[in-house]
Amino acid sequence: MKKAQKKSVSIKTKHGTYSVVIWFDAKDKAYLVRALGLPEVVTFGTSLADAKIMAKDAIELYCDGVIKEGNIIIDDQRRVVGKIPQSRVIAIAR
Repeated sequence: MKKAQKKSVSIKTKHGTYSVVIWFDAKDKAYLVRALGLPEVVTFGTSLADAKIMAKDAIELYCDGVIKEGNIIIDDQRRVVGKIPQSRVIAIAR
């Protein structure tokens, strides 16, 4: 049985750029996607293009939820997304 080749792709979203791994699963007949820096984000698509669109949507939804809870996310290019509530800030080093 041939092992599925995994392909690393950068996905640009409204919350930054994130690396994902995409591979074709012959058993499910779908392209599976896992976000590397966001382990909770897993999705799939029926084509490679569909898988990338689904990955973008899944990442944006995940980030929306994290930001709504008052947390931040750091994307693959080290950009901070979201705001830290002042009640959580102890000190900021300069």
